[in-house]
Amino acid sequence: MARKPRAPEQSVIEELRERLTRLREMLPTLSKPAAKRAMTELLSLMGEIEGARADLDPIKDPGAWFDPADPDTAGRLVALALIAQERVRLDRIARTYGSGVYAIYYRGDHPAYTAVSGTETPMYVGKADPKNANARLPREQGPQLYGRLADHRRMILTVGEYAKREGLTHPLRIEDFEARRLVCATNAQLVAERHLIGTFKPVWNNEIGICWGISKHGDAATTRANKRSPWDVMHPGRAWAMAESLADSNSPEDITRRLGEHFEQNPPFLDTVGIVQGFLASFVQNAALSPEEPSEDSTEMLAEGEPDASE
Repeated sequence: MARKPRAPEQSVIEELRERLTRLREMLPTLSKPAAKRAMTELLSLMGEIEGARADLDPIKDPGAWFDPADPDTAGRLVALALIAQERVRLDRIARTYGSGVYAIYYRGDHPAYTAVSGTETPMYVGKADPKNANARLPREQGPQLYGRLADHRRMILTVGEYAKREGLTHPLRIEDFEARRLVCATNAQLVAERHLIGTFKPVWNNEIGICWGISKHGDAATTRANKRSPWDVMHPGRAWAMAESLADSNSPEDITRRLGEHFEQNPPFLDTVGIVQGFLASFVQNAALSPEEPSEDSTEMLAEGEPDASE
């Protein structure tokens, strides 16, 4: 009796299984770099296999699962709530209680920041942790959020006044900066900050790696081999950062070039509409079939006695 030929898809699956078996046999002989590369490729392959399985499944996955208790969900909502706040000039921020998240915006004429000036993309986003880790009310949290913004204000004033005294071009002016701030429940600021950085990629944040350094507070050059931060290279004036023993981490020209490349790759948000749409998109699940495209088994279900949703 002739052997029934295997279906084409079965042949592919069997070949994949055989190759995976061969790879597992090779694993003990791989060097650490080769094993690391193989692990990365396997993780990618796992995602592709799961995608293929999902495509074959007649019952589709929603694509996203909304869990109000998920820290990521809370982070997105807190970040969205920050965008709803009014922008206030940084030198006019009132002193209030509370910890939370904030964003600093620029409206000046510094040529390195032309692309982002006057837009809804902040120069810097950050968080302020509560003074009391168990605080439930803003008064218990302390004036932490105000303190962080006041600290940034002081840094900008310092370098701005130095630039004016020395006759430097395009000094930072405190009146060119605005801020949004949001007092939120203790610990909500932790995940919200991450989402804000991921959304806006602010060029003054350390995580972006271009013009970081505004948050540095005088690391002693005598205790470790520090370099002058890109922020201090672009905006000199903080006494401790001007020590002759410090070398520039990058040249002003290189930092400016990298800023330009960053803004080309990450166009600033011109209004809040795009920001809100982006946040909402993170909650979108796979769209249901439209009325014009009934599911394949809908007729069969009704024929078998499945109740019509309209009944």
